[in-house]
Amino acid sequence: MHFKKLLFFIAAFCILFLLACGPRAIALRAGLDTPEQHVDTGNKMLMSGKIDAAYREFSRAKELDPKYSPAYVGLSLVYGLKGDNENSSIYIKKAIDTLRETIPK
Repeated sequence: MHFKKLLFFIAAFCILFLLACGPRAIALRAGLDTPEQHVDTGNKMLMSGKIDAAYREFSRAKELDPKYSPAYVGLSLVYGLKGDNENSSIYIKKAIDTLRETIPK
């Protein structure tokens, strides 16, 4: 009986030890997951020639705030640099429309 208790405690200790070695959760910091921050990062990615990374940043900005027109401008630039003029013009029109919606009349 004493052996079973000892075996149980050793097994429990091993499980807890293995769980403690797992990956840590990433704490989100305020101000880093904002449309403004993603557009800023996307622009930096464009300047360094990382078009796919810029696309992800501008897309995330659009997800966070669908009425944030700089995100659409960035997507238009990405598509323009890829040579997709049709999508580029769609996104620049969306940026203009979004901007018109946000301007008070």
